Amino acid sequence: MPEPVRWDMPSGQTYDSGIHWDAVQVTSKPRTKMTTKAITYFGDYSEGALSPVALTIHTDMGTNAATFGTLPVSLPDLLTHIQDYNAKLAAKADRSKNATVLFNAARALLEDDLSKLGNHVNNVANGDPVIVAKSGFPSYDTDRPVNEDPPPAPEDLVLKHGKVSGSIIGRYKPGRARSMNEVQINLTDPPSAEGWLDYKTISGGRVEITGLPPGSVVWVRVRTLGLKGVVGDWSDPAMIRVL
Repeated sequence: MPEPVRWDMPSGQTYDSGIHWDAVQVTSKPRTKMTTKAITYFGDYSEGALSPVALTIHTDMGTNAATFGTLPVSLPDLLTHIQDYNAKLAAKADRSKNATVLFNAARALLEDDLSKLGNHVNNVANGDPVIVAKSGFPSYDTDRPVNEDPPPAPEDLVLKHGKVSGSIIGRYKPGRARSMNEVQINLTDPPSAEGWLDYKTISGGRVEITGLPPGSVVWVRVRTLGLKGVVGDWSDPAMIRVL
């Protein structure tokens, strides 16, 4: 509740200070922060739309290279991956299984590039819309209370076999929208506490895990990262036998 103003509050006010008998002094306000963020998840982009936005990012980040410093993905590598994506997309027109597998791998690599670069842009920009615009990234504005509470645990973690041997795909509902999520795997059955290994930190609700021993049992769990180093609880683990 606002605190009523008294004649002796704040110190030094006089009868002509402009404060009225029915005035109130607001002692606190909700913490809000409006920022502009580059998007870091590109899984919703159609096959034809992903390459043009990636090319725009490549061009604009090259033009404004001094603003963004050392990048987690070099611009020559990004261009190579864009060109490979376009080639694999064209080859996929024959609808062969092999062409589809190669295209999916090229898309995953390009999405990973853009996610890493988007996170880098957000770290550099710190919410500044001018800096985000220089990157060429699509963006969104936030205007909401800053939530520093631990995120809820991700839900509905489901595993399925990937398209190549030794790979699996996990899908889950993150504990918070537009969040980064930490993925761990465990190859002991049942999973031991010391057997959990960090796999990767990703945005969105999908992870592809590769390089697993065929025939092994793998357990997976996920947790959502909050602000200022705060982390949420781990999801319920899910298990699958690798093909």
